[in-house]
Amino acid sequence: MKKTILLGAAALLGLAIAPAAMAQTVTGTVNVTGSVAAKCVVITGGSGGTFSGSIPLGELAQADGTLSTTLSGSTNASPGGSTQFRVNCNSAAPKVTLSSTRLALAPSATAPTGYTGVIDYTAALDAALANSTTQTVSYVTAAALPAATVQSLSNSLANSAGNLTVKAYALNTASGALLMAGNYSSTISITIEPS
Repeated sequence: MKKTILLGAAALLGLAIAPAAMAQTVTGTVNVTGSVAAKCVVITGGSGGTFSGSIPLGELAQADGTLSTTLSGSTNASPGGSTQFRVNCNSAAPKVTLSSTRLALAPSATAPTGYTGVIDYTAALDAALANSTTQTVSYVTAAALPAATVQSLSNSLANSAGNLTVKAYALNTASGALLMAGNYSSTISITIEPS
């Protein structure tokens, strides 16, 4: 009777060990993940999320006191003035918001009849794109300032120096208006955000 119990216990023990001994190959998978947040960062012309510069137009009037024909006849291809920046954005089609104030005498003064202390113009941002094209976003000032221009770029910004060029051109006043003497200033506001 004692022998039978031992054999029964050994048989049970053998059955419990057998399945583990039968495994020959195991497989597994491990997923490695990460992410990159969509962002735009200033590389030249500022730091972090801010860039700034200036476009000095010089003397605005010609000898007779009216607006310089060089400035009034300027175009996007041949602007009155420009400045460049480098901004890196890692999204496919960054969104640009552009607006500007009028180029105005500071401090402002009431202009007599036939004179002006305000000049309207076109502010433009030329964005060099990764597909080797350039996309222009523009804004034209007026007595009643229009809403900001909001436009998504058609491609990623080029990963290159000076990928943004800000321009001022096509300056204009009332026909024949004489420019009041003094210093004129305007602010072009630009926001670039990842899509």
